[in-house]
Amino acid sequence: MQRTPHLKSKWSLDNMSEDSPLKSTRAEQIGEGAVIALNAVPIVGGVLAGIATTVIEKRQDRRLEAFLIDLAENIDALKGQMSSDFIKSEEFADLAENIFSKASEARQQEKLDALRAIFLNTSLASRPNYDEATEMVELIGGWQKRHIVLLKILADPYKADEQMDNAVGENGSSIEEIVRKLLPEWDKSQIERTWKDLYDAQIHRTPDTKGMMTNQGIFHLENRLTEFGQKVANYIRLPRR
Repeated sequence: MQRTPHLKSKWSLDNMSEDSPLKSTRAEQIGEGAVIALNAVPIVGGVLAGIATTVIEKRQDRRLEAFLIDLAENIDALKGQMSSDFIKSEEFADLAENIFSKASEARQQEKLDALRAIFLNTSLASRPNYDEATEMVELIGGWQKRHIVLLKILADPYKADEQMDNAVGENGSSIEEIVRKLLPEWDKSQIERTWKDLYDAQIHRTPDTKGMMTNQGIFHLENRLTEFGQKVANYIRLPRR
């Protein structure tokens, strides 16, 4: 399998030489907490810590460190439920490297949480599907926060409405009107573009947001996801401990 190419660090250290003590110390400090947390996880910790060290050296990113520490805590809580055969396989290590690399490029918490969920849900599956998990990683890697937010609303519209103090309820006669109540900071263009992106990716079944419907509010967002869309939603939902 082709390994991830060397990635340029995001830190502004261009004026320092490669062997600068400050540069080395900063990289070590950034990764130390994550590597310690992963090493502490029984069985799989050593493998994951080794992969993490390589990725951290490339990126030196505190978001990545926080991602890895959160992942270590999740794995430690769920380790008894993980597929014993999968975590011993080369596919497990390859998936970890792919997800850690994508996480190092992500700047939005929603994407980091989705990638963490994909890794955990794959490892917890009774029959982990490496190819399917890789497809999910690539899909999320190409998305923005807005795609994940809208997918989560479509996956559980009633929960989304509750979180907005029932802003929709039984009111709203078009998808655009309903989504604007759930996401008041979004403008019309953002709603339309994100809705179309998810439709083109075969996440939901409805081509546009403007069609008028009977005034039944949040109910209109139910059952919009395709089978594939529901599968993606399940992959990016963090498992309960």
